[in-house]
Amino acid sequence: MNPRVTWDEVLRWRMRRHLLGRDKAKDPVAVARRVVGVHAQLAASAVRAIALRAAKAADLDDLLYTQRRLVRTWAARGTLHLIATEDYPAWVAAMSTRTRETRNSWLKYHGVTEAQMADILAAMPDVLGGTPLSREELADAIIRRTGHDDLRGPLTQGFGAVLKPAAFRGLLCSGPPRGRNVTFVAPREWLGPWDDVDTDAAVDKLALDYLGVFGPATPDEFARWFDLAPARAKKSFERLRPETTAVDLDGETTSFPTAHLDGLRQKTPTAVALLPAFDPYTAGSTRQLEKIGADGHKQEVSRPQGWISATIVVDGWIRGTWTEGDDGRPLIQPFTPLPAKIRETLELQRRADYSPSQSHD
Repeated sequence: MNPRVTWDEVLRWRMRRHLLGRDKAKDPVAVARRVVGVHAQLAASAVRAIALRAAKAADLDDLLYTQRRLVRTWAARGTLHLIATEDYPAWVAAMSTRTRETRNSWLKYHGVTEAQMADILAAMPDVLGGTPLSREELADAIIRRTGHDDLRGPLTQGFGAVLKPAAFRGLLCSGPPRGRNVTFVAPREWLGPWDDVDTDAAVDKLALDYLGVFGPATPDEFARWFDLAPARAKKSFERLRPETTAVDLDGETTSFPTAHLDGLRQKTPTAVALLPAFDPYTAGSTRQLEKIGADGHKQEVSRPQGWISATIVVDGWIRGTWTEGDDGRPLIQPFTPLPAKIRETLELQRRADYSPSQSHD
């Protein structure tokens, strides 16, 4: 019989593993490695998510564009993330398995043909190097190279959908902004060359890293989180059996890193956090919202058009949402009345102008 674990144990453990209790990472790079990428769709949210978890403040632009220890690119679920440079080759190897852009429905929706998409990917290494190009400059270069004049619209579309397949293959990532305009560079020239990573090894690394902050989980949950073919996720979990333990969570058999089993029983002070929109903790748990505190309130957390709200989290349970008030401080909207001690902690954080999460005994 598989050992049983409770949601209370799991969520307290996740809170600690997400660095939302007393333990903090030494810098933003360590944060990105721990939480398997920081969602960067909103720059301000990424800054806040890291500030909650890092021991000291750091200049993200310096880490991204001078030291180049972080990479900003389209990654998990096709959304922008900050990824540690040392982990980037594994991400590329795993992301390159995606075939969504070869499907007729995807191509038609984004206004390109299969041949045009192939030409874009073939042209990318020739037109993009270590010198940053704006979206318009990159579009001009691709059009000149391919002769497809009708690609300008798809290539300059604001969400960059047609550029994502190149990002998934490690042919493109974000360069330093030029005023209000984004730029792109070729990762192998911007970051330096790297040895290709075996695809199975890359998927296994990401799966184990994922389980180390979002476990216990099933292969399907990992596949949805990353946007990976379910069959690949299942095979990865099978390969990881020597490093994982099957546990019973809420009547479901799930996988959990064996090295962290003792951590599930660890007693820790209550931890309270005001998480920003698109925080990794919430964004990685959208399939479980109704199980982790948002029962009856899922639409308030995971909203239309993929918006993930700022949330109130207590010991890993999502207990409400918050918005920014006129004074720039959080306006708290709990799902149900909160205990006085929790309200006091939230008020302290609010008065501190959204300080890092606090713990209390």
